[in-house]
Amino acid sequence: MSDSEPPRRKTLSLKSAVAAPGGPPPLERMVKSSTKTVFVAPHVAAPPPPPPAPAPVGDWKCKPCGTRFDPPTDLADEDSVRCPSCNARLGLASDFRADPPNVAKLRARWLKKA
Repeated sequence: MSDSEPPRRKTLSLKSAVAAPGGPPPLERMVKSSTKTVFVAPHVAAPPPPPPAPAPVGDWKCKPCGTRFDPPTDLADEDSVRCPSCNARLGLASDFRADPPNVAKLRARWLKKA
């Protein structure tokens, strides 16, 4: 190395003993003893169990996209009910509240309770 060149920088190590959050676990380290090589696994807590599957929502199914939903109960009879997923106009609130529902005027299908 000549006098005009700056001194070399220290090489950084990218392998650390601490795992990054949300990343893969750290690699195992090799510890050499006087007689044999021993592998030391890092302490990693078990991931939490996945949350339970959400219960099916709604007694109605949108015909255009297939999303299950409950029609809002706070709408006036003349207001339109829209799909929460695709925003399609499915019918009037009064048609959803009718007993039996007026399915001929609705773009939604009533799902039977099993």
